[in-house]
Amino acid sequence: METLIEKYNTLQKQIVSELTEEQKVEEGSSTSALKTFVKEIHWNMLHHSIYVIEVGELAKKNFLKFGPEGTSGLPEMGRRYLRLFGLLSAVYQQKLAIENLLEIYEIEEKEKISSGLNSSEIINLCNQLGAHATHFRSNPSVSEHPYKKYDLSRAALEAKNTRQLIKKYEFESFDLLDDLIYFDKKAELTLSYMLAELLKKAYKNQGELYELYVTLQKEGDARSTKN
Repeated sequence: METLIEKYNTLQKQIVSELTEEQKVEEGSSTSALKTFVKEIHWNMLHHSIYVIEVGELAKKNFLKFGPEGTSGLPEMGRRYLRLFGLLSAVYQQKLAIENLLEIYEIEEKEKISSGLNSSEIINLCNQLGAHATHFRSNPSVSEHPYKKYDLSRAALEAKNTRQLIKKYEFESFDLLDDLIYFDKKAELTLSYMLAELLKKAYKNQGELYELYVTLQKEGDARSTKN
């Protein structure tokens, strides 16, 4: 079953594909309709960002379906670590991809939206565990020590209760499922907002792709009502 993020991303691919195929001739030079309202398009970054969101959803769906143990169901600790860091990496890369799209589409609210994504608990966990290329350094003001030690509790490495040792006798707990749902909701809202801006500028809120967007919006509203 496709997630709402996947559906928004598929619509995004359709819009970008159609706009890049529709050539506008101006003074003997052809340029895509997308360039009429975006000054400089980083095409490789655009397509790569769409791809990262796509494969990230595959990783997240697998984790949600099979949990930390994977398809074997065996409580093997190495596999749990591997799948946990794979999930966190997928989430963090999706966050970066969405931030890239905010830049590419020149979204005025990009800093505010990016700040909202970065405030997610699961992104905080990514930072603390070093599940991406950026080194984590805690704020010295919250502790007498400039660095904190973050060490996962092996006994509590589960989807619903992941504990980590910060320093002696001090633990933090994370509910991966709830934190992932919270992040996904932010990602859905961000993709929806970007697509709305794209459709308004390129299609003036008309046509089949806009109608598809409206349908996805109704689906998202229905899901929110159920939750």
